[in-house]
Amino acid sequence: MVRAILVLPVLALTACAAGPGGAATGTAPGMLLWPIACSPESSCDRLGFPDIDGDGRAFNCGPAGYTGHDGTDIGISWEEMDRGVDVYAAAAGEVLFAFDGKYDRCPDPDQPDCAEPAHADAVPGESDGYRVCTELGDYCGQGDCCCFWCFAGGNIVVIRHPDVPGVFATRYGHFKCGSVLVSRGDIVVAGQKIGEVGSSGKSTGPHLHFEVWGSGFYQAVDPWSGPCGPETSLWADDPPWSR
Repeated sequence: MVRAILVLPVLALTACAAGPGGAATGTAPGMLLWPIACSPESSCDRLGFPDIDGDGRAFNCGPAGYTGHDGTDIGISWEEMDRGVDVYAAAAGEVLFAFDGKYDRCPDPDQPDCAEPAHADAVPGESDGYRVCTELGDYCGQGDCCCFWCFAGGNIVVIRHPDVPGVFATRYGHFKCGSVLVSRGDIVVAGQKIGEVGSSGKSTGPHLHFEVWGSGFYQAVDPWSGPCGPETSLWADDPPWSR
């Protein structure tokens, strides 16, 4: 069965300058590190929380990023984006998908990378407007054939975490153009730099879209715990950015 799922933010990919590399520390088994080099106590004070059940409420019973939001949005300023804000792998694993090269200052109506896809029906391997799609492969459930996935986040990385209980994979969206440091098949350690925050794809400003898949491909779960969310947090620290 072939499935195409449109998630976040093609014409040909555009060229752009490459960013620096680096790595950091590990984490306890089964727990996720904060995936960005800033905290709500400093420069990234705009958080949009997940709403996995679609009731419009975040884990803390406050408003979610938006109704049906699958991930956590961590926003920064344009100035900080230009200076460079690192994005880290939240846990060790293997890179499943990596896309780079799309314009990273959306919204801009003059940029094809920021536009609605030219056609509604996605196909494997395409890059159209802000949409990027994987090839057809063993991407159904926990690895069955045959599916493909499409994302509206422009520059995207997805990492599979076989040794993290309760976490199948994590997805990172809207990277700065040319900053993605990993490729499909790479093995990464927790805390390793994988790119820098941008505003590529379908985006209204620079931010990291961080998403956790719990039981299989695109089975989004909420990593936060609270009275209107899960009982158990998936974060290694409390608060997550305290390390």
